[in-house]
Amino acid sequence: MTEAIPITIIGGGVTGCAIACELSRTLDDQIVVLERNKTIPGDNQSSRNSGVIHAGIYYPQDKGHLKATLCVQGNRILYEFCKEHHIPHKQTGKLIVAVNSNEEAYLDDVLKTAIDNHVPGVQRIDAAKVNDYEPNVNATAAVHVPTSGIVDAGELVRMLKSLAVNVGVVFSTGTRVENIVAKRRGFDIVINAGNTRETFETNTLINAAGLYADELARMVNPGSPYVMYPLRGEAAKFSCAKRADLFMRGLNVYPVPWAVLPNGDRLDVPFEEFQRLFLEGKVTKSVGAHLTSTFDIADGNPVIGKTVTIGPVYIGNVGKEDYHQTRNKQHYLAAVKPFFPNLELEDITLHQAGIRARLKDHYDFVIERDACHPDCINLIGIDSPGLTASLAIAKYVRELLHG
Repeated sequence: MTEAIPITIIGGGVTGCAIACELSRTLDDQIVVLERNKTIPGDNQSSRNSGVIHAGIYYPQDKGHLKATLCVQGNRILYEFCKEHHIPHKQTGKLIVAVNSNEEAYLDDVLKTAIDNHVPGVQRIDAAKVNDYEPNVNATAAVHVPTSGIVDAGELVRMLKSLAVNVGVVFSTGTRVENIVAKRRGFDIVINAGNTRETFETNTLINAAGLYADELARMVNPGSPYVMYPLRGEAAKFSCAKRADLFMRGLNVYPVPWAVLPNGDRLDVPFEEFQRLFLEGKVTKSVGAHLTSTFDIADGNPVIGKTVTIGPVYIGNVGKEDYHQTRNKQHYLAAVKPFFPNLELEDITLHQAGIRARLKDHYDFVIERDACHPDCINLIGIDSPGLTASLAIAKYVRELLHG
């Protein structure tokens, strides 16, 4: 009889690879990672995103303690990791901009959350200071966040995988999990790889399956309460070198966060009304369509490029693999025109779409042992800021595993 595999991780995105890398440095046990895509990174959240390194300014402690804590920790760790392993990244800084007095109330809430979360260096600035940072941005006031930045997400995932492989982690790509049978101790996992169906046993299961993590959690425990509500985020782009009035110095530029209805539409209400609806769970909070710099290569080295992405704009209640784009260029123009007024329709081209692993009726990350089968650790709803928090999430899972 074949011996059980000590640790199996389902999901080879940034979260799964970060966990594999972290555990392989501290454990002698064999670790296997199962990934449904044929390549790592695959066509999922880890490859279809804006690559923003978040600072931790959006997540109130009472609603999103894990997001708040792990984002701030992950921000610092991620910069250190990228520097050590020569992964393209840049601490660009971020501006969250208000364009009227109503939006300034939202801006003050961002500043309060940042202070509560101990985000370093954050400050409120006036319109003149905004234009010192980004001369073509329109704002009445802004919050400047120096620890925000961008990273090449694909290179990050590839490095995490490479480091894990170098110490013996086995990656099985193109492998779908068809069923999980929980036993008194451990699990039987039924997989399909290349149309070959087989079953193996594992002692410990870590569910980091992204958009499919809710389904795998129900395989382990049909009573798992978590249900995914996928959001498709669509993006466009433009060249900031096209005209002088489109020039950008490389900062991430965001509107104030706003209320999003279940269908993905924005709800434009005073801040007090938004706060009530948010606490009641009737709306979610979106960081809005924003401007994000990208990388170019100059003399073999990554530099801030001339292409700036716009987005994402979200559409709710979509399929987990529904990547077709439905928003036209006018939608992106309307989203950013208030704070980037010189952009015109002809400047914009469509870019990409991605699916976000948003949980229904649950704001925070879920990282916990299954209630009935504690040898399974579930990571569900790891949406933004999951990329930034990935290395901190991995450390959290290691501590949970040893606890």
